[in-house]
Amino acid sequence: MPAIASQLRLSQRQSQRTTLTLMQRQSVELLQLTAPELASAVDEALASNPLLEALPQDETAEAAPPEPAEPAAEQKAAFDAALGMDANFERSREAALITWKKTAESADRREDDDSDPFARLAHERTLTEHLMEQLSCARAPDSVRLLTAWLIGNLTEEGFLAEAPGEVFSACPVPATDRERAQALALLQGLDPAGVGARNAVEALLLQLSRRAQSASGDGAQRIALAQALLTHCAPELMRRDFKAAARMLESTAADVQAAFELISELNPHPASDFADVRESAFVVPEIIVTREDAPQGPQWVARLNAAIVPRLRFDFENFELLTRAKLSREQKSAWNRMAGEARSFVHALEFRFSTITAVAQKIVDLQRGFFSKGPAALRPLQLRDVAQALGMSESTISRATAGKYMQTPLGTFELKHFFGTGFASGHGEQVSAAAVRGRIRALVAAEDPARPLSDGAIAEALAREGVQIARRTVAKYRELEHIAPKSLRRQQGADAG
Repeated sequence: MPAIASQLRLSQRQSQRTTLTLMQRQSVELLQLTAPELASAVDEALASNPLLEALPQDETAEAAPPEPAEPAAEQKAAFDAALGMDANFERSREAALITWKKTAESADRREDDDSDPFARLAHERTLTEHLMEQLSCARAPDSVRLLTAWLIGNLTEEGFLAEAPGEVFSACPVPATDRERAQALALLQGLDPAGVGARNAVEALLLQLSRRAQSASGDGAQRIALAQALLTHCAPELMRRDFKAAARMLESTAADVQAAFELISELNPHPASDFADVRESAFVVPEIIVTREDAPQGPQWVARLNAAIVPRLRFDFENFELLTRAKLSREQKSAWNRMAGEARSFVHALEFRFSTITAVAQKIVDLQRGFFSKGPAALRPLQLRDVAQALGMSESTISRATAGKYMQTPLGTFELKHFFGTGFASGHGEQVSAAAVRGRIRALVAAEDPARPLSDGAIAEALAREGVQIARRTVAKYRELEHIAPKSLRRQQGADAG
């Protein structure tokens, strides 16, 4: 016993863990939604919470409703106290589009499709909707599901993660362990379509092969293993379709390598290709409208919310007051108080979403003033951190506020992310945006001789002669982003065309 007692130690460890409020969680979730997805989320909230009501579209937010009897002091404190949502932004005078209305009589609802900006819009299923629907049915802890939703919000239009998972999670406000983060990534990559959540097309193909390997055996399993080795070790040979060289590297036969290549050809390197891309759809609903206004100091470009898509909600104070005065059980009162808190948090999360998007859009307009005054050629290099530092926000918040959000301007309608990009120094001492460089690469390839296509190095040299210094690997990256085949395949395509 003394020996055992001597090994026992009483220790105390102090740790700090951040806990998100309901409103903070909803703010993160709502900010990453597109306008159609937000409309669906608002409809779900209205259907599930009887203390939330939608104001008719023709009822202005500034209209003064009849005042009911004064609520109790503790109720006013619970629902009228400011939540500090304006710490980073100046709330627009138009922000009352979402209001807490205390009214004794509700106006008649208009069941008119014209009041819904999406009622007559043919809605195609997006990858985000498809993934979130699966996530809602997944059997996983709430923390893992919230982390998975964060990853979904960081997917590119091709279904990939633009950054390493560790970098994506580093900006996540949800506290989590390494195990929970690994579980979230595994959950995402286990959803349909196979390959979603990969870093690139090759990794997406490997994920699809891994899923097939789970149910394969015999020759099928060997074929899958060879296909995985081809993607992992023989990517250059695979692009050239040099099966003999790949067979020598893998100590296999050219026939087996070709069979593995045919298996790879059956896979989809772009997991999001079967889902709607709002950038290419016939209709895009802008959340921001940019107009040119005259001012004493000169013309100004102003970004405002598109009032047609902002939901007008109110909290039903009258019914809540009746419920609080009614003789209900403790459980019933607790349930109604919970719904009241959820309604309050949802409305303020909506306010946060729209105030954030408006603030970000206006800062983009201010920093890209040349684009609006002189046209696309004047688009300057701009990074997320520039806007984040100017507004005192995180880069991840800026990323969510710009992804899938559109701005209507006199020059056309653009996604907010369109205005971001790196830059290069020109021979005139000015900065040239990456978008302009990519456009120049497209022009050079379009004008090349099909029998003698330009290599990435030759394109870099041509740009250097024009005063733009750019590395060959950067040319290769931009060429891939423009879906331009490498030199060897373009020569083959040119020969076939001839």
